[in-house]
Amino acid sequence: MNKKRLLNIALLALLIIGIFLVNQKEKPAEIQRLTSLDLDSIQTINIPRSQGKSISFYKNNAAVWYMKTPYTLKAHPFRINTLLSLTQTPVNKIYSSKDLNLADFALDLPRASIKFDNTTVYYGSVNPLNNQRYLLVNQQLAMLTDTSYPLVSAQAASFVDLSLVPDNFNIIKIKTPETDVFLDNTGQWLSSGEKPLNADQIQGLLQSWTSAQAFAVHKYLPRKQLGEITLYSETRNITFIISDTDPWLILALPEIGIEYHLDKSLKDKLYGYFTRENNNA
Repeated sequence: MNKKRLLNIALLALLIIGIFLVNQKEKPAEIQRLTSLDLDSIQTINIPRSQGKSISFYKNNAAVWYMKTPYTLKAHPFRINTLLSLTQTPVNKIYSSKDLNLADFALDLPRASIKFDNTTVYYGSVNPLNNQRYLLVNQQLAMLTDTSYPLVSAQAASFVDLSLVPDNFNIIKIKTPETDVFLDNTGQWLSSGEKPLNADQIQGLLQSWTSAQAFAVHKYLPRKQLGEITLYSETRNITFIISDTDPWLILALPEIGIEYHLDKSLKDKLYGYFTRENNNA
């Protein structure tokens, strides 16, 4: 074999090795996650509580999350997604708990836990050196920067959706301390009472209610009742108790056990208070 042919073979070998090394570099490293759950397949979430009712959620056929207990209301989408993201959190290392003393990580009596379908994540203590929390899943110990623990420890009301009007609640009447508006048999919106609204103001009131969102939802706290606002649909009605107007507007649902906290600037819009100068326009 002549030198030229040997040189060509050597160059070809180097080329093949180079291509192999480049492909190895371009191949993405496999990411290890806290669980092997498929995010879209999760149907239920349960947060056990040692005192009081556990907080449970389910995903309906339209892929919308609802709270099942202790309130039967639509769930806060962002907070549900925060919980779900825990299952996909990347971890550097996972250790078998078989030869570990779980008490060293506060996992013999976990601080909290959350269950996604049939997979439970247990919360232990925080490592003081790196501020990462110990978590136990399927008898395996992981350590990661955790943002879900405060949420798992929060009160149930904080998981309620911030919208005041439920999905598929078609308003046909609103009764406020300021005015009444209603849909008549011909499909026309009218206003009655001492301070009737014109057509534009009625639409403004309806829009205010359908778009209104609280900045927080809390467990109901009995206070002095300052009035009521009732929304009617064809099948049911919702009565909000006005329990405060300063420094923020609080609309409570005592029978459910929650209250919505809103910016007080929404008071006039939700009451239907408008300048009446142009009512005949």
